[in-house]
Amino acid sequence: MTNDANTRAEMSFAKRYNLFFWFRHAALMLWALMIMFPIFWMISTSFKDSGDWVTWPPNWFPSFIGGGYEPTLHNYQQIFTIVGHGESLSREVTEQAFTIWGAVRDSMVVSSISAFIALLLGTFLAYSISRFNVGGKYFRYMILTIRMVPPIIIAIPVVMYYAILIPFSTQAVLGIRISMIDTYVGLCLLYIATTLPFVIWMMLNFIEEIPKTIEHAAQIMGAGRIYTLRRVVMPLVAPGMVVTFLFIFILNWSEFLLALTLTQPNVITLPILLNKFQSAMEGRLYGPQAAIGTVITVPVVILGVLIQKHLITGFSFGTIRK
Repeated sequence: MTNDANTRAEMSFAKRYNLFFWFRHAALMLWALMIMFPIFWMISTSFKDSGDWVTWPPNWFPSFIGGGYEPTLHNYQQIFTIVGHGESLSREVTEQAFTIWGAVRDSMVVSSISAFIALLLGTFLAYSISRFNVGGKYFRYMILTIRMVPPIIIAIPVVMYYAILIPFSTQAVLGIRISMIDTYVGLCLLYIATTLPFVIWMMLNFIEEIPKTIEHAAQIMGAGRIYTLRRVVMPLVAPGMVVTFLFIFILNWSEFLLALTLTQPNVITLPILLNKFQSAMEGRLYGPQAAIGTVITVPVVILGVLIQKHLITGFSFGTIRK
């Protein structure tokens, strides 16, 4: 009797487990479809001609896989053309040319420079925290509270500094009025300040995976602290630095609120250019709008897939060891 009861209990547990297994995966699949559908619709719209943007019922798939629209590269030709639409809007709305090369340049310059400088500063700060316990035992965790501050709270005081305090101070001291609004320098400084906690957080774990005995052995052999850091530690954490740089680059590449507050018209990143399509005229250009969104999204997705395994190590804070 006892064996039969145990067997029935095990079979009941197995059935409940299988039911929960299938329910969990079905829920995850449904959630994945909900998340991926806007991306699918954006990419498909970017290959549609103007006559297929708002058709009803919508054409879900291209004609070569049983859909109802003919794929076209016209939208990408519009956004990558070298000739801009200028001030005149006399041409047909769907035939206007919107070049994004300037926005691509601004996004690449700001994202790359900010990520590189933040990586250098954050790596040295992480090393000092790891090896010399700078700030105390819990300082490494307190650093993240800086990143938890909503960006809008940072943006408003920074605008006052950039637009009022710095220009008047430089005018009084140097006789030259310097404004940080709508400049590469101003946006890069803000990106460095907001992403530095992430760099420290990630690099701490990569540095702490290096045994201190390696550094001690180098110092016994006569190497100084700087030489040890440059020739021993840095080569060992180089993969972690690459992953951290790419992660910070993604954050800067897709950042919108701070760039919207501190730039235009001289510096326009890709998210800001995409936001311009909310106007009455450009807002009807769903094809070029979807093409720009695809250009912004695809590099982020590719980089995210490439570094996802290393991001787990960077964010684990030592809880996952090889």
